[in-house]
Amino acid sequence: MSWRLLLMLCLAEPLLSQAQIGFQVSPAKLYFNRASADNQPLRLHITNPMDTRLVLQATCADWRRDSVGEKVYYPPGTLPTSGCSLFKVIPDVIELAPGEKRDVLVSLIPNQQAPTNAIQNAMLLLTQSNEQEVARQKGTSQFIIKAQIGVHVYVLPTDHTEPEVAITGMSLTQATRPYQVNVKIHNTGKALLESQLRMEYLNMSTMEEVKTEAVPVNTMPDEAFRVTTNVPPNLSAGKYLIVAVLDSGPGQALKVAELETVLK
Repeated sequence: MSWRLLLMLCLAEPLLSQAQIGFQVSPAKLYFNRASADNQPLRLHITNPMDTRLVLQATCADWRRDSVGEKVYYPPGTLPTSGCSLFKVIPDVIELAPGEKRDVLVSLIPNQQAPTNAIQNAMLLLTQSNEQEVARQKGTSQFIIKAQIGVHVYVLPTDHTEPEVAITGMSLTQATRPYQVNVKIHNTGKALLESQLRMEYLNMSTMEEVKTEAVPVNTMPDEAFRVTTNVPPNLSAGKYLIVAVLDSGPGQALKVAELETVLK
């Protein structure tokens, strides 16, 4: 597999992942649980909305987040948390006629040696392999786009407990507009957490409060990175109390951090 593509689209976060020129895949995340005595195959639903034939190749990659939360990809088996060897895709070459919808099966391979007390993860990559054929049919052979969609695969350990996450720091990225806030997140527990980060801005002179739309923050155990959010540009100058609220769902305490600063 080539790790550098001339032009590639890779979308994996939405509940319905979609490459703009090619195909749709749902769901965007698959979960297997080692504690389950009966791990049935999971289904990926693939749609080809184009008027041309589509051929996809299923492969796998390791990944982790860097210090700013961006995904970094590695060949399978590189990282200690790699889950690529734990599952298989049937079929691994998928051909869809124009407008066709079909399901493929993703199965946990039995009796694989892997840590039973740690989460294993991988990115299942579905990559278009007939992009030149599609370009010729559409008359765009001088501009070839290879479409790729990534689906998260998680293999949860037998003892998937002790979730815990913390906000370990918060700061402005610069002293002048446009302002951004860095929020440092650290998953200190032993569970995968899917959280929402909300930002609130309180003008301490007028007591006017502005809340921004929450952003998703997903963390693996021991993972730490910073999330950068934009300060609303229409805030008037003055002294502000900036509040970060990390919500990890029912049963988890809200994590809150505050920062007093002057916006000019």
